[in-house]
Amino acid sequence: MNTPLRTSKGYRNQAKYAFLFPAFFFAFIFIYVPFSFKEWYDIGGKPWTFHLLMLSLIMAGVMSLTRLVFSLLYKYIPFKWWHYVVWCFGEVFVSSLFFALYTSLFYLKSGGMPYFSALPYCFKIAVMTMIYPYLIAILLRVIANKNDDIEAAGKEPEETMVRFYDEHKRLKLTIDPSAILYVSADANYIKIHYLESDRVRVYQLRNSMKSFEADARKHGLVRCHRSFYVNPRHIKVLSRGKEGIIYTEFTRDGLERIPVSKQYYDQLANML
Repeated sequence: MNTPLRTSKGYRNQAKYAFLFPAFFFAFIFIYVPFSFKEWYDIGGKPWTFHLLMLSLIMAGVMSLTRLVFSLLYKYIPFKWWHYVVWCFGEVFVSSLFFALYTSLFYLKSGGMPYFSALPYCFKIAVMTMIYPYLIAILLRVIANKNDDIEAAGKEPEETMVRFYDEHKRLKLTIDPSAILYVSADANYIKIHYLESDRVRVYQLRNSMKSFEADARKHGLVRCHRSFYVNPRHIKVLSRGKEGIIYTEFTRDGLERIPVSKQYYDQLANML
């Protein structure tokens, strides 16, 4: 439970839960009708299936927002498994809060029910119904992480450091790829912008960007312009300037913005 969580950073993959989980909630209650759901939601002159649909839509809206927040935080916060379990419980709890609000508002038309009287029942149906898809989703993610570990263990160890050579194939700089911010071209030279002791350093050597292409791809650096390779680990967002040019904005303040060519935009955007 205290191990790091590994899942997709993108909102597109997280957003699927906002559809699948409410769909399960609707189907489960529609088929089994647990916890006297029909009698409880015989209110407001509407059939119980109408209220079930509305509650499912409420859950979809809540999870759309919570998964968006999760995908944004996951880029910058090292989530552990117990964090994720708490997050999932929080989604169920927040959904039950809105369920209770919806329920109490409908009961107002037929005699009234205080919000905090409806909350325990709404929390019960949310927890007891949604425990199944959450457990399945967590189990599948654990299996996927284990499979990735097994595949990684079976691979031959790769060179973890980036080695920079000059035009005469002489080794000039060895650096951890995570420390590299970006690499830029300057006439017949390339400049490596990197972090050392939390300070930005620049190392220049005589060589071409073409000679660095294979190593850049191997170590996760991405070409964003004919004169720049960037490290997606240090990019916060891509933004469009007033002149219509797209730039990178780094997580570290004080760095110059790097232009992104149209031909490289999709590849870089999909990695953030």
